[in-house]
Amino acid sequence: MRKAAFHFLIFVLLGLLVSCGTGNTGDQATTDQDEPTFLTDFKIIGYSGPPLKEVTLERYQEIAESGIEYLVPGNGTFNGEQNLKAMDLGQKTGIKIIPVDMRLMPFTLEKVGSVDTSAIREIANDYKDHKAFAAYVVRDEPSGDLFPGLRDISDIFRAEDPLHEPLINLLPSYGSPVQLGFDDYRSHIISFIETVKPGLLSYDNYALREGATWYDEWFNDLTTVREETRKANIPFIVFMQSEGIKGGLRVPNRQEILWQVNTALAYGTRGVGWFCYWTPLPDQGFQQDEEAEPFLVESHYNAMIDINGIRTELYDHVSEANFYLKKAGKGLLDWDNSDVARYKEGKLIQGGYSPVISPEGENANIVIGTYKMNQMARVVISNSSCEEPAAFSLKVLPQWNAEGIFASIDATSAEGSLTDWTLEPGGSVVIELSVK
Repeated sequence: MRKAAFHFLIFVLLGLLVSCGTGNTGDQATTDQDEPTFLTDFKIIGYSGPPLKEVTLERYQEIAESGIEYLVPGNGTFNGEQNLKAMDLGQKTGIKIIPVDMRLMPFTLEKVGSVDTSAIREIANDYKDHKAFAAYVVRDEPSGDLFPGLRDISDIFRAEDPLHEPLINLLPSYGSPVQLGFDDYRSHIISFIETVKPGLLSYDNYALREGATWYDEWFNDLTTVREETRKANIPFIVFMQSEGIKGGLRVPNRQEILWQVNTALAYGTRGVGWFCYWTPLPDQGFQQDEEAEPFLVESHYNAMIDINGIRTELYDHVSEANFYLKKAGKGLLDWDNSDVARYKEGKLIQGGYSPVISPEGENANIVIGTYKMNQMARVVISNSSCEEPAAFSLKVLPQWNAEGIFASIDATSAEGSLTDWTLEPGGSVVIELSVK
C-alpha cells in the first residue's frame, strides 16, 4: 500500500459526511479466537486482488497457492456486497480479507461528534462476525494533521468491534514535509503512535527505483520504525514492492524480492505486504464521477498477475519468498528482536553490536538481527545488498554455542561450518544458538 494503492483515500473530500445503507451479516459465524489474529500472526499480505469480473474461487485458490494469507482486495471491490463475496471466497481458500469500504469515505477527521458513526457501525456489523475478516482499512499515508481524526475513527471501530484492528498505513521517510506533516520522519512516527495508539504500525517503502536502489532510505526507515515500535511495545509490518510503476519503480527481480524480505526480517518485521498482487488499472478500479478529473494516473505493470490476468515471473519469486517466511518469519514470532547491526566491509555502520556473534571480512556487507528467547538465540544474517554477494566469517561470543541452521535461502557455508558463509544478493541464513 502506497500513495497509488489507496490514492483515492487521500483525494476524497474530507469535509463531507456520508449516510450509509443497512448492512447484512447473513449466517456468518463468530470468529474463532483460537486461531491467530491479525495482531498476533506473522502477516503475508497482498494488495490489489482480482478485478470484479475475475473474483472467482479459482482466482482465490491462485492467491492462496502464492503463499499470501491476507488480501486487501481493492481493484474495484469497495462495497459491502463485494467485500463479503471476497470473504466468502477467502473462507473457502484460507485467505483473510482486509476490506476497503467506500462507506468509510469521505469523513471529516476533526471530532468524533462530526463523524457519521452510523457508517462505522454498519461497516462493523457487516464484517466483524465473518470468519475470513481480518482488519478494517481506515486510511493510507495520512499526513500528521489527520492523526487526531484517525484516532477518533479508530476508537469508534474498537468500541463497535474490539477484536479487529483499524489499519492505517503510513508514508515512508521520502514523503515531503507537507505530506508527513513534520520536518523529520521520526517525529511523524512518534506522533502517530502517541496520538492514534495503534495495535500495530504499518508503513510502505519502495526502494527499487528506476536506475537506483535507495539503500539508505530503506535501512533508515526500518531503523526508525523498529526503535519507536519497540518503545511502544507494538509490532510493525512493511509494504514492499512487487511490481513496476513507469517513471518511478522498476520491476524487482528474484534477488530484490528476497532482499526486501530478508533485511526487513533482520530488523524485526512481523509481516510483509506486497504491492501489488494483481496489476491494477491507473484508477485502481475506483468509480468516480464522469466529469471529475482523474486523480490516479500511475502506470502499473508486471505485478504478480499482469493486467490481463496472466502470471508473471514475480508470482514465482514472491511465492518463494512467502513460503520461506512461513518458516523463518513465523518461526521468530515469539522471539524478541533485541539487537540489529548493519555492517559494511566488516565495520559497524548502523545499530548496535550483536551480543551473540560478530562478523569478520572485507566483504561482510550484512545485517545481523538478533532474536532471543530464554537461553536461546536465533540470529538472522542477511545480505545488505541486492546486487553483490557477501562473504564473511562469524565469531561466536564465548558464552554461546552455535547449534545449527534454523532456515536459509541463497546461503552457502564451508562444508560442516556454521561460521563461514557466502550470501548471494538478497540471501539470508538464520542460525540457532544456545547459552553455554
